Amino acid sequence: MSAQLTTMRDLVRAFTRAMNLISPEIQNHHEKVSYFAYRLSEAMGCSESERRLTFYGALMHDVGSVMTEGSLSLMDIESRPSELARTGALLLRMFPSTASLSEIVERSQSPWEKLKRLPDQVKAPRRISQMVHLADTVSLLLKEDVSVLNQVGEIRECIHRIGEREFDPAVLSAFDALCERESVWLDLLYRPQLFLDDMPDDRSVSVDETIRLTELMSRIIDFRSPFTAMHSAGVAVTAQTLAALAGMSQDECKQMRIAGNLHDIGKLKIPKSILEKPGKLTDEEFNIMKEHAYYTYILLRDVRGFDWIAQWAAFHHEKLNNKGYPFKLSGDQIPFGSRVMAVADVFSAVAEERPYRKGMEKQKVIEVLRSDAERGALSKPIVELLIEHYDEIDALRDAESRAASKRYQETLKASQGD
Repeated sequence: MSAQLTTMRDLVRAFTRAMNLISPEIQNHHEKVSYFAYRLSEAMGCSESERRLTFYGALMHDVGSVMTEGSLSLMDIESRPSELARTGALLLRMFPSTASLSEIVERSQSPWEKLKRLPDQVKAPRRISQMVHLADTVSLLLKEDVSVLNQVGEIRECIHRIGEREFDPAVLSAFDALCERESVWLDLLYRPQLFLDDMPDDRSVSVDETIRLTELMSRIIDFRSPFTAMHSAGVAVTAQTLAALAGMSQDECKQMRIAGNLHDIGKLKIPKSILEKPGKLTDEEFNIMKEHAYYTYILLRDVRGFDWIAQWAAFHHEKLNNKGYPFKLSGDQIPFGSRVMAVADVFSAVAEERPYRKGMEKQKVIEVLRSDAERGALSKPIVELLIEHYDEIDALRDAESRAASKRYQETLKASQGD
């Protein structure tokens, strides 16, 4: 049995903070929707399993927005809700651990007059989708600069004006009950993060399950742009394989896989115009790009059990010669796992195909790696270890990268209704 590593609550906290990076305009939106939807499920007397599904369905309701073009705002999200819900459902269906949420997310923007005609066997997911839909609407109506208790009446009137065309009467009744509870509304506006304290799922998560869950997170990172659609998959398998060849323990190798999945999670903060620029970045653009490793560390450092994972993931741009970023570490300050990750990252970046270029040939990749090692940017022993096993590692990287690229293209095509 796989060893216990962390808790679901800590993984969810990291995920929600990562989603908040995408745009200041959607800051805390997912927390608000999750909090209010969960309170609705309580008011409706839902079972514990239904409350848990409501919580996660609300948290993931806008996950399809990561594949939007250009900058992201609430207006972007709400201007095409059905498309984004469909995309989010496609992403969630890729993994057994989140497949149960896909139906909820896909219907989270559907009106009641459409859902009520569905067969009885989808009654529970239908009701949960409605709670998410109403909570999402409430979050969008809420003003940050007005006393929340002075908004309740207006929001209540607006919800009922939409009425049973949009919402299940039973969900509307639960909403009316919440309108009488001032503390719920005060928490919603001023402490939406409170949902984590009341989170209905704080179970321990094993190393193997964490790998699976972080693979979903890596899809979200990479699917932000076609330029990065395969990168984390290639880095993760390369880092894990190098770690094994270097003699790290089986458990450490698995944690290296997790670190590889998440090493670029901070890139959710980087504008797509910079991520997708095929040419050299300006100094100003490169300074913005440097932020991603910092945010990776901030997101992962507080996750229980991630003490080494956070460092291995976030320090992948630190250099032994002290010329890396953003922490300017050098020598013994850089953990061995971070040195492995740095080599895996450079190798994957130059060897993988991108929309604007082909991957480098083997000899050129070796030249780049050895040049970086000679000038003190990368670890020489780890570079030589990769070169010694080049064909094996490159085959694994290529297979993972191609599979990730195929998933991206299929998801993109399906989301566009082609």
